[in-house]
Amino acid sequence: MSLDILKGRKCMVWTFMGNARMYTALKNYGDRLSQVGLFSFKVDATGTITESGVAISDMLTYINKYPHITWLLTVRNDGVASVFTSLRDNTDGAQDTFLSELVRIMEKYPWCDGVDIDLERGGDYSTAAASTTMFRNIWNTVKSYDSSKLVNICLPGMDSINGSVGGENWCVYADLNPYCDTAAIMSYGMAWAGSAPGPVSPKDWLDGIYDYAVTAMTPDKVFMGLPAYGWNWQIYDLPENLGKTYRGTSNTYYAAKNWMTGKYNFTDDAAPQPFIPILAYWDDYNKVPYAFPQVYDFMEGQDAASYEYPLMSGTYNRRRYLTAYSKQQSVSFGTITVDRDGTPDSYSGIVSYDNGIAVLGDEGEATYTFNISSAGTYDIAVRLCYPFWDKNGIYVSIDGTQTHFTESRLWWPYWRSTFWASLEDGITLSAGTHTITVSVDVKGVQFYGFRVCSDFSEKPTAGSASFTLSPRHFIDVDGNECQPDKGFKLTTEVLRRKPDSALIWYEDFEDYGILDTAYWNIISGSWKVWRSDEYSESRVYSQLDGSGQFAWNYDGFKDIHLRARLAFPAGSTGKAGIFCGSLFCCLNYNSQAVELWNGSTKLGSYSQSIQQTPSSDLRTDPTTYTIEMRIRGSTVRVYSGASNTLRFTATVNGFSGGTAGYQSDQRTVCELLRMGDSWTYEPYEQFDVTFPDGSVTQYGRISRSNCTWDEEFQVFTLTSDIEESATRSESISMDYEFYHSGQLNLECGKDYTVTITPKDIDIWISRLFLGDADGFSILYYQDVDSLVYWANQAAYHWGLRGIAIWSLGQEDLRLWEALPKQTDTS
Repeated sequence: MSLDILKGRKCMVWTFMGNARMYTALKNYGDRLSQVGLFSFKVDATGTITESGVAISDMLTYINKYPHITWLLTVRNDGVASVFTSLRDNTDGAQDTFLSELVRIMEKYPWCDGVDIDLERGGDYSTAAASTTMFRNIWNTVKSYDSSKLVNICLPGMDSINGSVGGENWCVYADLNPYCDTAAIMSYGMAWAGSAPGPVSPKDWLDGIYDYAVTAMTPDKVFMGLPAYGWNWQIYDLPENLGKTYRGTSNTYYAAKNWMTGKYNFTDDAAPQPFIPILAYWDDYNKVPYAFPQVYDFMEGQDAASYEYPLMSGTYNRRRYLTAYSKQQSVSFGTITVDRDGTPDSYSGIVSYDNGIAVLGDEGEATYTFNISSAGTYDIAVRLCYPFWDKNGIYVSIDGTQTHFTESRLWWPYWRSTFWASLEDGITLSAGTHTITVSVDVKGVQFYGFRVCSDFSEKPTAGSASFTLSPRHFIDVDGNECQPDKGFKLTTEVLRRKPDSALIWYEDFEDYGILDTAYWNIISGSWKVWRSDEYSESRVYSQLDGSGQFAWNYDGFKDIHLRARLAFPAGSTGKAGIFCGSLFCCLNYNSQAVELWNGSTKLGSYSQSIQQTPSSDLRTDPTTYTIEMRIRGSTVRVYSGASNTLRFTATVNGFSGGTAGYQSDQRTVCELLRMGDSWTYEPYEQFDVTFPDGSVTQYGRISRSNCTWDEEFQVFTLTSDIEESATRSESISMDYEFYHSGQLNLECGKDYTVTITPKDIDIWISRLFLGDADGFSILYYQDVDSLVYWANQAAYHWGLRGIAIWSLGQEDLRLWEALPKQTDTS
């Protein structure tokens, strides 16, 4: 039996570039190519095809030289959505014209082996059936004209049905599989000119695409699309200040090589910026090289010289960052004269105390005396804890002057934690004995003590991090020490997020002993918390598991925002979701819809596919669904999906609130139950940078309308019943963003400190780059090692037909020496 050494090793390219290197590759390495898309045809909205691009006449030499190559006429719409729509919908006969035009160009170039269809921007999943019909019509037209003619189709990268990262959900691989001889999946472009810097084709994306593609299509039809190009993202200023729409500039391999060898710079490849050969790094996970041209120092978030809680380190997709998931109270007392815990000197009524904590019951009153040695002006601070929403008031007096401490805001961040509050600011105390009296307002409030001091202050904080910048001289192409001509800039890379409702409670069930606390009430049914490590007292992945009603032990909820993430086990049907009083927002497995109920009355629904999770996957890989409702008076908004998409709005009459929690007709599992305020939002956007000269610049805060701002807690409350997105004109990317300093007059050879202080939680402090003020960048590119690695994966891991490289003339020509010959023709 003969061995097919080319199985899985086919190679397709396109003649897009039209540059000298493309023709050199065709001339010298055409024997490495198996299929070529002649990128010379363009279709418009009428269906008319015109010749545009590399002239066919310029290709005839290579067409005649390499008869083994499958030469296809590539017809594209250049990503114009209106053209795709017109062809798909046969607007004014556009599809009919298009089909006849395909026959016309094949008749004009009878030597061609068929057509290559490159149509992009086809829309969402609702257009899938019509799009498939169009490709079926293309297939039938070509085969009816000449059954030996081939059809290649260029498809977007999908990791599932509806799984396009670029919105190309018209494409359903399995439906299109019968209507092509080959298919090139365009799995390049995850990173692009306007994205955060990164690999053009990252490993996780490729894995997702081809793990799915081989189950939906005939693997031997499929070419893995790979980039021959890269991007150089300028990160020293905003694109608009650089006269650019996006940060990124496309680079061929040789352009990247010129950056690496010091032939290019950011001052038009001339003085004053030095010409610096630079070191490339290898991303061994994504199998791709990258570099930082003209960057003198860089670090990740976890490289901070120091950082303070609640900032915490985290890692996601190998990026090491710092973030704070909540704020804590930062306090200062100056000189402390008296420091007392909650153990009283005397008391009356019901007062319990232990470990320095006093809790007042019926008619409880605790008395504390202290001495002041020197008369003067003092601050007095008390330390309290409100354990729950209905344990929220206490009276404290100093020498008979009483202050009422209470809190009624459900989103207040210090619930269930101790906090300091000012009893008196600048009170004059005489030398001698003074008395503090604590008396009950609401039973159960905890009193931890008080301090008499010189200067009390408090504020919520998300922590801060200090970084050491260490610019050092580089060596230029002539071997001389060099440094920036005019100074440095610091660019901070962070990830901001869209605001979320001001947090009331976040429950992922990962804390030990959830059901043993007084916070929860099992109203009906049976509930347990499954833990991935049953006996661990640390936080581990967990699920609330059961049926019935599971609620917070409080009945005063009304204007709240509830969110749950849940899964239906195998065999489970019916409704499951979140409730508040008589309102039940649920996923209904039976009707395959998101629904809102007020008692027995359905107020609205939205169709959605809902699947059960096999028992084997329930604990490790559940198919989860997110559902939420926002209640504002008589208006209820219902959302679903990972992107919190608004599905519908309903009006409810006579709603009076009540208990709130999670509800399920039959057994389901819930891995997240979150409550927030329906009117107040926490932004996740601002951070401050303190530079070496002590100056502070604020970054990231967005201007908003139709809301009031809380300066203390850095939250905003809507003044009208609108969506949060309507308060701002600025969009918030879920990608990493860059923020830039002004010019910094630093010297190479010295060390400097900068401090980053997040003003909001959930900001990821990712990386810092100190570069030449004249320009610096992040460069990702493709080299021989990268392309060969993925070619081997295509052949031997997924069993595909081969690779399709976009596009010929951008690659390192040494690549072709590493790929097999497709013919013995010399």
